[in-house]
Amino acid sequence: MNKNKYYSAPQHRLAHFVMALVGHEATGLTCIDLARKAKASSAEVTKTLDNLEAVGWVEKHPSNAKAYRLTALFSQMANTIQIGLRAAVQQLEQDQQNYNKIY
Repeated sequence: MNKNKYYSAPQHRLAHFVMALVGHEATGLTCIDLARKAKASSAEVTKTLDNLEAVGWVEKHPSNAKAYRLTALFSQMANTIQIGLRAAVQQLEQDQQNYNKIY
């Protein structure tokens, strides 16, 4: 057991599920695959997938009703982060130019 007083097994399991699903967008993973990868029971798989579906993070694979995959929301979030990081880099470069001016 984790000694961190804020540790939450369900949240930890949810993170493991998301990480297990990364890279399987084309084929998805079945509940059996997820249970194996996340070291979870079938009841934990069902409960976690229901919660991930409810928030729009996971969906049933369109060509395999027994498989699940991450939704496009993850790509959209990654793109938003990338845009924010680019803006931060541009601002830092502008600040560097401004502070390096010689008067």
